[in-house]
Amino acid sequence: MVETLTPPEELPRRVALGVDSPGVSACPRARPSAPVDRGLNAVAGVLDRLAQEPATAAPDVADELAVAAVEQALPGLPGVAGHGVTLLRDGVPRSVRRDVARFTALEDVQYAGGVGPVPLALREHRAVLVDATAGRTWPPYATCAAELGVRSCLVVPLSAGDEVLGSLNLYATDPAGDLDVVRPVARLAADLASTALAALARQAAMTKLTEELRTALESRAVIEQAKGLLMARGRDDGEAFALLRRLSQNHNIKLREVAALVVDLG
Repeated sequence: MVETLTPPEELPRRVALGVDSPGVSACPRARPSAPVDRGLNAVAGVLDRLAQEPATAAPDVADELAVAAVEQALPGLPGVAGHGVTLLRDGVPRSVRRDVARFTALEDVQYAGGVGPVPLALREHRAVLVDATAGRTWPPYATCAAELGVRSCLVVPLSAGDEVLGSLNLYATDPAGDLDVVRPVARLAADLASTALAALARQAAMTKLTEELRTALESRAVIEQAKGLLMARGRDDGEAFALLRRLSQNHNIKLREVAALVVDLG
């Protein structure tokens, strides 16, 4: 569900333009295949590089994935003066690519106060479109928006299933601009970024599971080796393992480390 906050005085103009009229599309039918293809190619490129060098992947690879998808899927859209990407880290929102994004100050104001179109979209998991008049609902947001010349803002959540990952934030500075007409492309870009982030999470989970299995196998191997040495000195299998476990508990050392010491000492 999308919340569009429009002042009453604007309704006649929007109806006259056909935006709110039944059966009339707010924007012409677009052919999104080109931006979708560009976005998918950008995402695939980053994921391929990550797969080739998972151990040395930069910690901000999620930022790169989201931005690559958004920038490739958002061609020069009419009325859009700039965009930003918000990602959640342990439930805390932050803006990515702050060095190039134009309106991070407006996002920071919303994060600090917990109010504005971005927190609302993240909290309620729905797209939010506000203009300058509706933005006055949140005074800190309205003040900063006026200083930056932002007249309207469209926020589309990024999500994977029921989990909200962040948001795509579009800004217009033209008083006559209508971000509602670019909503379909904004949703495409948000879907691409969400897909990229979900793929990264799955890949990270698989890498973690692989490492855990490798560690478990290595631990099992060294423990069996230590048990073999103890059994060679007259203990049976159960007694050997019980001794290793007792040493681990008494000295607060991991069982694998105790076994490795036994193997090292021979």
